[in-house]
Amino acid sequence: MKSHARALFVLSSLGLLLAIAPAPMEGQEGMVSSDHRLASQAGAEILAQGGNAVDAAVATALACGVVQPAGSGLGGGGFAVVHGEKGSSVLDFREIAPKGASADMYLDADGQVVPKLSQDGGLAVGVPGEGRGLAQLLAEQGTMTPKQVARPAVRLAKGGFDIEHHLLKALGAKPAMVALLDSGQMPGLGDTVRRTKLSRTLNKWASSAGEALYTGAIAQDVVDSVQAQGGVLTMEDLADYQPVSREVLVGQYRGYTILTMPPPSSGGAVLLQVLSVMEGFDLMAMGHNSSEHLHLLAEGMQHAYADRAQFMGDPDFVDVPVDRMLDEARIQEIQSQIWPMRTFESGYYGSPVTIPEDSGTQHIAVIDASGQAVALTTTINTSFGSKVIAKKSGLLLNNEMDDFVALPGVPNAYGLVGKESNAVAPGKKPLSSMTPTIVLDPQGQVVMAIGASGGPLIISSTLQVLSNVIDFGMDPEEAVSAPRMHHQWMPEVLSIEPGISRDVQQNLSARGHELKEWTFFSSVQLVVVEEGLFVGAADPRKGGQPATP
Repeated sequence: MKSHARALFVLSSLGLLLAIAPAPMEGQEGMVSSDHRLASQAGAEILAQGGNAVDAAVATALACGVVQPAGSGLGGGGFAVVHGEKGSSVLDFREIAPKGASADMYLDADGQVVPKLSQDGGLAVGVPGEGRGLAQLLAEQGTMTPKQVARPAVRLAKGGFDIEHHLLKALGAKPAMVALLDSGQMPGLGDTVRRTKLSRTLNKWASSAGEALYTGAIAQDVVDSVQAQGGVLTMEDLADYQPVSREVLVGQYRGYTILTMPPPSSGGAVLLQVLSVMEGFDLMAMGHNSSEHLHLLAEGMQHAYADRAQFMGDPDFVDVPVDRMLDEARIQEIQSQIWPMRTFESGYYGSPVTIPEDSGTQHIAVIDASGQAVALTTTINTSFGSKVIAKKSGLLLNNEMDDFVALPGVPNAYGLVGKESNAVAPGKKPLSSMTPTIVLDPQGQVVMAIGASGGPLIISSTLQVLSNVIDFGMDPEEAVSAPRMHHQWMPEVLSIEPGISRDVQQNLSARGHELKEWTFFSSVQLVVVEEGLFVGAADPRKGGQPATP
């Protein structure tokens, strides 16, 4: 995975910016990459104190919940893929539907979906899993205590942190969320803000090894706040929640071993299916981001996202045929159906739906000096989740219930459609796109930890950045900075970032693709091991920054 000549990349938040990709960060004692520099520094601090990658990942996740509350926190949930001396493992601490949930809870008297009911307010809240999930991950595979790994996050919440662009923009879009801050006022860029209620909650999480969020006063505060806004969450729901250990989903790509997330995430299966399809083609000969390359990606994605909609859901409730999706015969069938000069109509539901900007998810990639690697993705779903704030504890609650199918064929907030396999049911987990992934070289050594935020763009972004490194030899910063594309089958739109050349766009249009150019707010976090060095990159689209001890 050697670097080729650096490429130009294009980003746009306030306008079009053309720049040279900055040099990636390098270190010899491990690396942490997250969506916020202060969160990455929290993890690096733990590594410097002798903690391992799991200790650092938990510290980073807790700090992310403080400094990037639009995207994660103890009111949400997530997945972690870990690889080390003990082998590979997955911990699923995804939110679940409360016991009072039902398949028709978001429909009106005529059986039609009530707009926003699954996105805003109490009914949007799933049972949070992050509190117990991080505590269990730490207990099983960490080396430090909860109090030790929580210290950086507590310090940031109590002592304050400076507002940076991404959070300021998110607060500007949803100004009521300034209630998360002690001041209750809209800050300016660079202002120091504090979250004292949350600092106390973090201390109680640490002193109770996570249990304070599931029984007692904090749990009651969460339940009261959700029910006050029409939700059905109960103390019993919280008390009964347990994280789930699952088998790692394993695949191969060009001699590398891919360790990724199984259902209830669709991310791993979709990633492996598209990679398997791509392996039958010479991407280097096509040229990076050529019309031939992007057309191949689009066709592979459409097949995989169609399979996602058709088959996938919570494996504890429905049979998810991952083996069939990844079977060699299925891969060969897809490869044979890709026409080099045309695309096809979906033959299925709906009109184009605008995918909202990502804010509700964070990814954390950590590799320590021993070679232990963690890919951890944590989410509250969309920006600021349900917008429900637990008044006494300062916890912001997720709106993960929108990841269920409110009505088969009706798109959710991200334009994704699905079938009964992902319908709401008590105690069920909604289908996710999170794709935490670890890559091993042919000798079985860790060479990459990767993942992303961005709803359904998580999968396509992880896929392209992984391929940028393996297929095109890009260094990590170049790989995450390069312009990307996305196609999720429905709506029938190929989305591309600024920076994809006009002649490539014209050639894609000639193949029948309906193009939409817009700046993605999917954010990839990446750590690569190269010749004994740990090289980290945080996606510039979200302003993140890696850190090393």
